[in-house]
Amino acid sequence: MSDPLAEVLALEAEGLLFSAHDRAMSALAEHPEDVALRYRATLTIARAGATAMALDLFHRLRLDAEADPEIGMLGARLIKDRAFEQPPAVRAPLLAEATQRYAALWRIHDTGWHGVNAAALRLLSGDPHSAAMIARQVLANHTDTGNYWSAATEAEALLLAGRLEECRRALEEAESRAGADISARATTRRQMRREARALGLPPEFVDVLRVPAVLHYTGHMPKPGQDDPALEAGIAAALDARIAAEHVGAAFGGLAAGFDILAVEALLRAGIAPTAVLPCDPDTYEADSVAPAGERWVARFRALLPRLRVIQLDERPFPDDDLHLALAGRRAMGLARLHARHRDGPSVQVASWDGQPARGAAGTGADVASWTGAGGRSMQIPWPWPREGSGNGAPAVRRRPMAVLFGDLPRFSALDDAGLATFYDGPLAAMGAALDRYPATYRNAWGDAVQVTFDEVVDAAACAFDMRAALAAQDPPIHPRFAIDFGPLLPVHDAVQNVDKFSGRAMTRAARIEPVTPPGRIFATEAFACEVALLPRGSGLACDYAGRIPTAKGFGYLPLYALRRSGAEEEME
Repeated sequence: MSDPLAEVLALEAEGLLFSAHDRAMSALAEHPEDVALRYRATLTIARAGATAMALDLFHRLRLDAEADPEIGMLGARLIKDRAFEQPPAVRAPLLAEATQRYAALWRIHDTGWHGVNAAALRLLSGDPHSAAMIARQVLANHTDTGNYWSAATEAEALLLAGRLEECRRALEEAESRAGADISARATTRRQMRREARALGLPPEFVDVLRVPAVLHYTGHMPKPGQDDPALEAGIAAALDARIAAEHVGAAFGGLAAGFDILAVEALLRAGIAPTAVLPCDPDTYEADSVAPAGERWVARFRALLPRLRVIQLDERPFPDDDLHLALAGRRAMGLARLHARHRDGPSVQVASWDGQPARGAAGTGADVASWTGAGGRSMQIPWPWPREGSGNGAPAVRRRPMAVLFGDLPRFSALDDAGLATFYDGPLAAMGAALDRYPATYRNAWGDAVQVTFDEVVDAAACAFDMRAALAAQDPPIHPRFAIDFGPLLPVHDAVQNVDKFSGRAMTRAARIEPVTPPGRIFATEAFACEVALLPRGSGLACDYAGRIPTAKGFGYLPLYALRRSGAEEEME
């Protein structure tokens, strides 16, 4: 029988925080009173950056009633992290509460990590003198227990006390003890980087704690007959060298014939099990993206498939467009960037291509343009075979990738006619006024439900925030549920309404997500979260993982994210 806690800890140490959280939550369905599982379920989602959800889970799983000081420290940490998601002008009360909690834990248990957190919050509240004084007390009583956290606590105390050279040596010792625990490194790096900035120091010294890079791989497919073993061996050798030089620890991409398969084989040689994002079921994908290059690629595809983590999207081929492939590629890129953010490490792309723009929505040229457009670094491996006359021209496509916003207001069905008149003149008018400020490509409402589409994800997000604010300003305040998805939409004519509109699976998904969204929140699909991850730095948006959540009307479990505005401090990281 498997040990769910051991599985959670293994996933967490590998930096797979989403998977660790999901495993802990599924185990809690069978063991709801297990304190360790309740703690790990909350800690993993906190380490993934979903502070608001973690704070809610901390109370919902009754962790605030536990006497364990480690659990008490998690509660203080969540309040601290929540403070730094707020604008500087309103942080003070939350920082004060977190400081009090850490100080109380330090007084009761006299453990260094409680004291160093109390010192850090004094610094971040604008009192470096008190911070240094507490840090010196922590160092005076510190006993090295030989593990990672002991060395990391000493390093942080030394930083706060102004002893920088000793701090670096302690960080080097922490790195030597960290083993494969990426999550622990990430926690320390984020905390000490924030403290370094508050002290006016360059934060790069935290890179002593090494977090492996997350790789996105993309490249061309060969045409039939392009089977030169020597050329393949050259690409494989270049991949081996890049994977080693970049200290790669995780990877995302596809599994098409050619460079994708060569990259996956290289990653497996390096002991890394990549995540392959397929747009549809493996059989359809094989026929579409593997078999056209020749039978020998089919055999390799089938041999690799069970050795990978596979994410299968709900995007089947559509006549005369390649959006299903384009969206799978963008999902892989977005997941790579999200994964790197949660591990507090770098992300990098390796691409093998001819340097030419993509001929359709999908292709290596499109992937490189999206990655570098978001500020990412892309390494090039020359593609050795000619690609002229491939027939991969850009057809006149019918579908468009778009963002879909779906909203619903509570208690609408209970309104009488007088209430309905008030609704249309008040809340619905307020939503319409907010929507007028954004370039929607389609807008519709029936009863209390609204459905809007946008070409740009930033417009969809900004409109959702503004409509939510407009409803919160009503008397009494209204707390709507909003859901956002991103995917291909088809322009259609509705003969019943006699209007032109859009239709597609993204419309259906958004409608199924909205009923499970908490009032006042904006839930987004993973597709939308990955589009946000591919925005250039400074977009002001962030998506925090909310878990695999059952959607309405039996639509299945989907990984969902909570959309929020990101703080200036997050944009600096």
